[in-house]
Amino acid sequence: MEAITDLPMLHGIDADYSPQYVRLARIIRRRIESGDLERSHALPASGLAAEYGVSMRVAYAALEMLAANRYVGRTTGQKSYTVTEQRRATCEGTQPNKHSQM
Repeated sequence: MEAITDLPMLHGIDADYSPQYVRLARIIRRRIESGDLERSHALPASGLAAEYGVSMRVAYAALEMLAANRYVGRTTGQKSYTVTEQRRATCEGTQPNKHSQM
């Protein structure tokens, strides 16, 4: 799995200066969109924190971001989140935006 480091290399041209929780949310989103994480798959923050070497606070913030975008959700009384959507990055029958390929 991808590790999430605290600080990218200074002046790295491909460095990602996004906060850790945003980077973790992107990784989880990619896993959901690829089908690696299926609908109803449990995503406990403690498991994510251990798997990616981040704090519980970072894991919860990533899950909250994904919940705000409806990739994951929580049922009343449950502590862990579950995958709610099997979204795909692009819809069938649509052309990719040529500006996004630059």
